[in-house]
Amino acid sequence: MIFQGPPFNDEDFEEAIHSLWEVMKSYDPELYGFTWADQDAPRFQMEPKGYRGYIEGRPVREIMKK
Repeated sequence: MIFQGPPFNDEDFEEAIHSLWEVMKSYDPELYGFTWADQDAPRFQMEPKGYRGYIEGRPVREIMKK
């Protein structure tokens, strides 16, 4: 699952990263039929660039329906 924050001033990149992490903490992928799967694959981060916002990916796995 990919998260992208809003554009930011380049010198404020640490704040942009922490802000997106807070959003990710409160996000519930189960609403869409997925669960976090951090053990299945690594998270990834794209280089913080202010014009595009901070981008980070976190692995998910589809919840199997019974």
